[in-house]
Amino acid sequence: MALTVGASPALAQGPEAVVAAESAPAAEAAPVLETTTYADLFSIAFPAGWQVSEQTEAPQLVADSAGASGSLPAMRTEVTWQEAPPREVVGESLESLRANGYTVTRYDAVTIDGVTAVRLWISGIPEDLPNAFITYVGYPTATAIITSYYGDTTDDIDPVLNAIHRSFARSQATSTAP
Repeated sequence: MALTVGASPALAQGPEAVVAAESAPAAEAAPVLETTTYADLFSIAFPAGWQVSEQTEAPQLVADSAGASGSLPAMRTEVTWQEAPPREVVGESLESLRANGYTVTRYDAVTIDGVTAVRLWISGIPEDLPNAFITYVGYPTATAIITSYYGDTTDDIDPVLNAIHRSFARSQATSTAP
C-alpha cells in the first residue's frame, strides 16, 4: 500500500489561486451582544440595538430586531421560563407543534449553561416570520424556552441565532435551587 501526498487544488494552481481564496469574504461573524437580565431568574444576550421588553406573563422577555442597525434580517426572540421539568415541557411543546401542523426540519442537543439543551428548527408557521429556532434549556424543576422567529434562512442568521441561544444563563440566585 502506498501513501500519496499531494498539494491542495488551490496550491497546485499556483500562488494566484491562494491569494484569491484568501481574499474571499469570511463567513458572517456573530454580532456584538448586550446582556439582558430578567428578575433573578436568567440572563440572555441580544444583538446591540434590538428592542427588548419584559413582562411577568410568558413570554417573560421579547427581543425584536426592528430598528437595529446593520444587515441582520428581521427576527424576534422570546424567552419563556416555566416552573416544570424539561421532560414535561418538551413533550407538551412537541404535541403542540404537531397539532398545529408545523414541520421539525432539524434537531440536536448541545450544552448551554452547563446543562443539556434540546434544539429544534421549525418551518411552516403561518406568520410573517415562518421559521423558528427553539432551544429548551432544562433544569431539575424548571425549563427555559428560547424561541427565535425569522424569515428566509440566510448565511447571516445561524451565527446570530446560535450566539443568542448560547448566551442564556440561569441566575446564580436560582441555580442552587433544587
